[in-house]
Amino acid sequence: MKKRLLIGVIVCETEQLMQRRLIKGITAQAYDLDMDVAVFSCIANSHDSTPHQHAEFNLFNYINFGMLDGLLYLRNSIHNETEKQHLDEFLSGQELPILVLDDDPAAFPYLLMDDRTGFAAITNHMVALHGLTDIICLSGPKGHYTSEQRVLGYRDALRSHHIEVQEDHIIYGDYWYPSAEKLAAEFISGARKLPQAIVCGNDPMAKALCHELVAGGVRIPEDVMISGYDASLTETQSLIPLTSYVRKNFRLGAQGVQKLYQMMTGETCALTQTERIEVITGGSCTCGTDMSYLAHQVRVEERAQMYRMMFRTSNMNINITRTETLDDSLSAILDHTYLIRGMQEFYLCLCEDWEGGGALENPSEYRKEGFPQHMLLKILCNAHEKAVVTKPFPTAKMLPRLCEERKKPGCFFFSPLHHDDRFFGLAVLSFGEKLDTYDELYCTWISEVNMALEFVRMQNYLKRFNSRIYLSTIRDALTGLYNQTGYEKFSVECFEAARKEHRRFLLLCASFDSLRQINETYGHSEGDSAVIVLANAMNNSCTTYERCARTEDANFAIVGYQDYEEDACQRFVNSIAGYLENYNQSSLKPYKINACFGYFCDYIPEDTTLDEIKELVMRRVEESRASRQNEKSSPYYREFVDLRERIYSNPQADWSIDSMCRDLILSRGYFQKLYTRCFGISFTQAVINSRIELSKRLLSSTDYSIAYIADQSGYSNYVHFMHQFKKIVGITPTEYRRRKKLNSE
Repeated sequence: MKKRLLIGVIVCETEQLMQRRLIKGITAQAYDLDMDVAVFSCIANSHDSTPHQHAEFNLFNYINFGMLDGLLYLRNSIHNETEKQHLDEFLSGQELPILVLDDDPAAFPYLLMDDRTGFAAITNHMVALHGLTDIICLSGPKGHYTSEQRVLGYRDALRSHHIEVQEDHIIYGDYWYPSAEKLAAEFISGARKLPQAIVCGNDPMAKALCHELVAGGVRIPEDVMISGYDASLTETQSLIPLTSYVRKNFRLGAQGVQKLYQMMTGETCALTQTERIEVITGGSCTCGTDMSYLAHQVRVEERAQMYRMMFRTSNMNINITRTETLDDSLSAILDHTYLIRGMQEFYLCLCEDWEGGGALENPSEYRKEGFPQHMLLKILCNAHEKAVVTKPFPTAKMLPRLCEERKKPGCFFFSPLHHDDRFFGLAVLSFGEKLDTYDELYCTWISEVNMALEFVRMQNYLKRFNSRIYLSTIRDALTGLYNQTGYEKFSVECFEAARKEHRRFLLLCASFDSLRQINETYGHSEGDSAVIVLANAMNNSCTTYERCARTEDANFAIVGYQDYEEDACQRFVNSIAGYLENYNQSSLKPYKINACFGYFCDYIPEDTTLDEIKELVMRRVEESRASRQNEKSSPYYREFVDLRERIYSNPQADWSIDSMCRDLILSRGYFQKLYTRCFGISFTQAVINSRIELSKRLLSSTDYSIAYIADQSGYSNYVHFMHQFKKIVGITPTEYRRRKKLNSE
């Protein structure tokens, strides 16, 4: 089956009318072209740079641009200028077609709304239908592109009827209440003569102007007619129903997809059917209220009111916070998805480390930005399944549903989950085939979910704190990991739970076979330091769902049970080996810290005991140790050690497996096999790690540009360096440098 094209949309406040119309147009055109849409929308959109707002914008770090075929950037919807500039810089480094809608930044192609024609149409309504000639234009800020376009439309309409344009009839405002209130005061005081009509640059100014004039004794529409523009505040939010113009946001969204499709494929496509309604009449002119549109608005408002009433009587905030566990709280949240108007699919995904690691000593250490390599799908709600689950998936997939074969395209709305700057994960919503977006009630609903997650996190934190005394009896004093007693306890619990819930049971053991030699040669303090390094390597590879223990002086174990992927143990081994490799190359110690591994990660066979699995794992540790000894005795071992030291001494060199094979007279496959056996990490990964380590040193110790550092670290492709650095380190090079600078200060 041919892969369906996927376009992304970056936007803020999707619940607002202008964005709603744009997204509906985008979705309609995308569906006509059988394309999927992924909308990444911040719910909060403050002008101020607050921790809460920063966490909102972390959502955009989740986007895997490699999955997208194109991107629509609704830049004008973002209020925070600093975050907007950061996002501009971030997007400029992406290698895919990007189109900006309703804004004209220099860095990207863009498509603008035709406000000139629209404003001419609403002005022409006053002239042609009502026969008015004395008309004032109240536009937005002077010099602002959309303001000036509306003024030009006003001029066009008057000139087309041979009416002289009076410059003092063009008034620049602020697109909000104050400028309208000021103008109304001038009319009421007599400082300015009341015209026959006033065409306002948007509905909020028209609303404020109507209310102030009526309060001052001016009759509308008898004394003066007033029109708005954009039809955002018509019958339901203004005391006087406004005559207004339906701004062509839907059309702009559809045209944006049309142009982006051409940028992506080089092909043209037909434009989907767009808005047919232009001018909506109301009580602010003598046409009277458009009853068909009013009936539509009444139906929309009645349905919204019904959902608001359901929400108020649902006790959702109580129901989702009176639980004791995460899954119980998520189950209660799932029970309240009926409050999401029009919802067809809903997914809740948490970062693996959503709780912040749970360190009682360092409660301020938690995820504020970026994402782990794996996410946890926790709520799955669609036509086929409705359940609380625990399904890890690679973050690069963004959402497993996007990667599934579906008969029809879909639009998925991604929104961040966080409490202040503590980032939890994200929620994903879909309305199926219907052209729709979430509303303000959904924003409130998401806020309740955030509070519930924070409540569960705090409960878990307090439970851990209260069990500190008990845990001290099962903790290793040197490393802080669980000791042998703790290992025995948790291995039994995990084993029984894995069998009962039919999940994979994981047991990974690592043995540090050089501890005795280090103790005898360099002293026990060095030996203790080496043990702590290995403990950190083991513990850092764990998620919140595994337990790590020091079972003997130089032996460690990781135990857990989840819906692990088949390569989970290899992922643990690669993580541990990579940590040790980096330490060995940067520590300048006269000894190297390495480990031998044995592991089991599978569903528990019937009649198999825990002791049998432990014995199997330890046999594999011994086999690993024997294999390593054999490799050390190999005539190539010393050559491989020298090669590794050369890699870390000169990481920017062009390290080619083929050239290494020629030097050692080895086949490519045998070379890779021997290298991995010797060091527990592939040759390619060793080269990558060495280059990233060099770039980290340059970032923290110099003021060189990122591009220069990428080149000095062996990367000819700047974008590839950025992606690889973030994949391994978890943050961008710029953010890494910033943090290092703050720490040094």
